[in-house]
Amino acid sequence: MFVKLWMKKDIITIAPDQTLAEAEALMQQHRIRRLIVMQGPTLVGIISQQDIQKGIPVSGDESSRMIAAQSKVEAYMTHNPITADPMAPLEDIALSMRKNKIGGIPVLEDGALVGIITESDIFRALTEILGAGKNGARIELKIGHSSKELFQIVKLCKQFDITITAISIFQDFSPEHELLTVRLDGEELDDLIDALWESGCQINRIMRFDEEGVADT
Repeated sequence: MFVKLWMKKDIITIAPDQTLAEAEALMQQHRIRRLIVMQGPTLVGIISQQDIQKGIPVSGDESSRMIAAQSKVEAYMTHNPITADPMAPLEDIALSMRKNKIGGIPVLEDGALVGIITESDIFRALTEILGAGKNGARIELKIGHSSKELFQIVKLCKQFDITITAISIFQDFSPEHELLTVRLDGEELDDLIDALWESGCQINRIMRFDEEGVADT
């Protein structure tokens, strides 16, 4: 999964010599929490709601409005922010956000701004990859660190014409096992589950989801 598949391409920007009041108004208008700061075609910074709050007193009185109207974005923005390439793996960008405690990263291609990837986009990708909101069943299984058991499970799914809608593996579940989570859909789910038990698979948990996404364990 690459950044370009999940980044926002409609980017709201602001100039460094604009005011905090203008930045705040733009964020409220577009319901966003950060703005990319551009000096012409050049990326020079990023400013967030938290940055603005540092520059504007919380009183909300006339003096705070005057400060917001006079203070410049460049005085409160993050200069030379971390950037991402559109072909960067999404998990690497998520790790960078966590390590640097930031919620959004501008995306540059050949030096030009092409998008922004935010924590909300990461969450959206995660729910899609893990199959959240889809019908069928979610099954957790303990498997060995070799690929033999995984191949057997995929083979059984093919045998019963079951679609794998999502799959994830937690490799460090225990010294002996990995935790395999699969989202499945198909008419013969009960037969597949019986076959998994009969094959010796160690099933931790089974959750079923109806058309409204309600789980039944």
